[in-house]
Amino acid sequence: MAKHSHSIVLLAAAAFAAVTSLVAQETANPAAENAKFVAELKAKIAGKEKAPAKEVFKNLKMFGDMPAERLLSVMEGGFAKSLGVSCTHCHNPAAWESDEKDAKQIARDMSALSRSIRDQLKAIDKLGIRNPTVNCTTCHRGNTKPATTL
Repeated sequence: MAKHSHSIVLLAAAAFAAVTSLVAQETANPAAENAKFVAELKAKIAGKEKAPAKEVFKNLKMFGDMPAERLLSVMEGGFAKSLGVSCTHCHNPAAWESDEKDAKQIARDMSALSRSIRDQLKAIDKLGIRNPTVNCTTCHRGNTKPATTL
């Protein structure tokens, strides 16, 4: 029995180490990983860069009218950088259109929240800002959880 328990503990430790290693790899250098994914996607959409994103990519719920190449820039330089994450935080690279990860819908919902806040700020006449900037970075500052303190 002790030998069996020892094997289970070793197996669990090996599995934990493997998962920890994968998580560390994902977060170690998200910018480099994102650059690799974006380069691969740019190669796939070659010749369609200027087409509306909704004609090039599947399952777009927002940004469909912007050029496909611009969408890639927004994802890499906006969402990923603002949250300090790799593309894999929201996406499955084997099926980019998949909604299997909750983070993807959360990002959509948070974008709607940002739009709402911008619209509300525009309505404050005495604020003196006609085009307020409110985006992921406003609260996230490079982290997946929004900042709650200064």
